[in-house]
Amino acid sequence: MSPARELQNVDFPLKAIEDSVSGGDLLLLNSVRRRASRTSLPVYIVGGSVRDVLLGGTIEDLDFVVEGDAPQLALQLSSETGGQLLVHRRFRTATVTLGESRIDVVSARKEVYTRPGALPDVSPGTIRDDLARRDFSINALALPLWEDSPEIIDFHGGMEDLLSGAIRTLHPGSFVDDPTRILRAIRYEQRLGFALESHTLSQMQDTVDRGFLSEVSGARLRHELERILQEAYPGKVLIRALHLGVMAEIHPALASVSALEQLKGAATSPVALDPLQWLSALSYHLSASSGDALIQRLSLPNEWATVVRDTIELRERESRLVALAMVPSQVAEILDGIAPAATAAVSLVTESPQVELLLGRYLEEYRFQIPALNGRDLQRMGVPAGAMVGRILRTLRRAKLDGKVGTEEEERELVKSLLASHGGQESDG
Repeated sequence: MSPARELQNVDFPLKAIEDSVSGGDLLLLNSVRRRASRTSLPVYIVGGSVRDVLLGGTIEDLDFVVEGDAPQLALQLSSETGGQLLVHRRFRTATVTLGESRIDVVSARKEVYTRPGALPDVSPGTIRDDLARRDFSINALALPLWEDSPEIIDFHGGMEDLLSGAIRTLHPGSFVDDPTRILRAIRYEQRLGFALESHTLSQMQDTVDRGFLSEVSGARLRHELERILQEAYPGKVLIRALHLGVMAEIHPALASVSALEQLKGAATSPVALDPLQWLSALSYHLSASSGDALIQRLSLPNEWATVVRDTIELRERESRLVALAMVPSQVAEILDGIAPAATAAVSLVTESPQVELLLGRYLEEYRFQIPALNGRDLQRMGVPAGAMVGRILRTLRRAKLDGKVGTEEEERELVKSLLASHGGQESDG
């Protein structure tokens, strides 16, 4: 989405929002509107929902703010629509899930941050209070739902920033209050094709230089990183964050841009990598100790931690792959057990054309080549249960990979010869 020079017709924003949702989202939206209209309940669509409609895009998430009891409103919505309800009492918020659709309902609130990186202290507030706690002006927009022809509420110049394509904080201490906003600012900048407003950029750099990102918990940083990796163009966000020094401040192990920049087209096109493959590219140049430190800093779950460790291990195995002269069974022996996400990412960032070729062949061919015979087949042919079954299956797979057997009958002949050889060894003993 490029910076908007013309916004959608704001005289009919509700119609634009209705046209941007369907299914469960539309059902939940209409349920909220009916309740708001009947009782003049002060409930608003807020944030990204309004922003994206004004930019002519589609709504990813419907967010509502009510000047009142959000959990109670969410309970009524779930009862009416049959949706599932999840209440977060501490923050006076609730989530209603209906099939594939999900909405968040929040009580208008004030927030006070006692220290950088801490979760805020929350108290009831008005819509003005609630919009004032938002991260950026373009997300501090609200649309009343109890009026027939509502006007967009904009206390902070969000509409002007949408027109000019600017990412701007609401106050100078915004990044200090919540340093994770730094990652969100870069994510919005790259997704929307906007630019960080000059004062906002200076505030960001000052917050990074003062080390406030180190005050944020690993779990919160990982959540923001995961959201970046789910973007259509994560490479653009990551490279921008790297050049701004943000990734290095999250952890020194993330200071290198080389692996990401080796991803051809990563900065300009959506390379077909999933989040774990991007994580692998970030991890490619790490040492084992740096990888473990990163895993600990970001409290990575097991699947993520495995990808980091496997990427580092695979990079260290590259010299062995080059020396194998492309013997398929040996390639498979080295790569079996490595997370596929790591193998796929390393195939893109390695500086060795031969390693790139071998990893590609493994991903496309070798890993799928397995014997036609299985363990039960072997036992029916007289192979004793136990370790010998596994050894023969591995021998069959190596033979299949190297083209020594191609049919099930050829596999059976090989098994018979192996059994005969095994029997002869026993009798000689």
